[in-house]
Amino acid sequence: MAGQAFSVLNNFASSQAQKDLYTTNIGLNKTLGKLSSGKRIVDASDDAAGLAIASSLKADSLALAQAVRNANDGIAIIQIADGALSKLNDLLLRGVTLAEQAASDTVGTNEKRTLNVEYKEILNELNRVISVSNFKGERLFSVSQAFTKGVYVGDTQFSSFITISIGGTNGANTTALGLTSGAGGSMSFSSISTQSNAIQTLSLLKTAVASISRWRGSLGAQQNRLTNAVGIIQVQSLNIKAAESAITDANMAEEIVNMTSWQILMQSGMSSLAQANASSQMVLQLLQ
Repeated sequence: MAGQAFSVLNNFASSQAQKDLYTTNIGLNKTLGKLSSGKRIVDASDDAAGLAIASSLKADSLALAQAVRNANDGIAIIQIADGALSKLNDLLLRGVTLAEQAASDTVGTNEKRTLNVEYKEILNELNRVISVSNFKGERLFSVSQAFTKGVYVGDTQFSSFITISIGGTNGANTTALGLTSGAGGSMSFSSISTQSNAIQTLSLLKTAVASISRWRGSLGAQQNRLTNAVGIIQVQSLNIKAAESAITDANMAEEIVNMTSWQILMQSGMSSLAQANASSQMVLQLLQ
């Protein structure tokens, strides 16, 4: 504004000071917003590209957090099934003891009948546990096929499933254990009241115990896989959060320095504006 004459119509110095104050005020407000929120990117104008990247990372982080919960749900299903199978194994082992005792000639007929009463109750309890074991109302031990669930542990970029299966290809029930025949669940060898039945039942119980052990071994392997998956997902999620933090989080020390600078400029600008406004009033002194 070289060569500007004294004027009472236009005060270009004041206009310039007001423009600079406007810019300073915007900068100060942005800095205060960053300090109050702790974020480097308060709105899209701060870093549009960084905001897009951070939003994608945030979505992945949230998806992985839910993936951990999904995997833990899968672990819960396995633990419920394994707990039921553990009790079934205890019942079968008690059945082995009773059948072994009933198979001996040292036990009389009346005693065999007494043993048989307890054995029948064991079979009834086996059926009850198998029929009521469930997860949110879904039976875990299907009559005809294995109980399977796909646990989703992917993020927004790639889909990933871990399938859990209870009971193998033939399902898990008293039919699969070899203790019953047919879908109706009638007992093949529901009595150990005679020596011959007790001996045959011992063979069946041995097969049943082996089946339980096989199913529990499979569940243990699946639970270990889900547990390891949770650990891997948590590490991945942590790294994603760190990457997001590097983009979005404000450097508080830097922003405090910026705030001090903007405050000094604001005070300086206000003083300059006051001086610029006063200069126009000085022109009136020429009329005196």
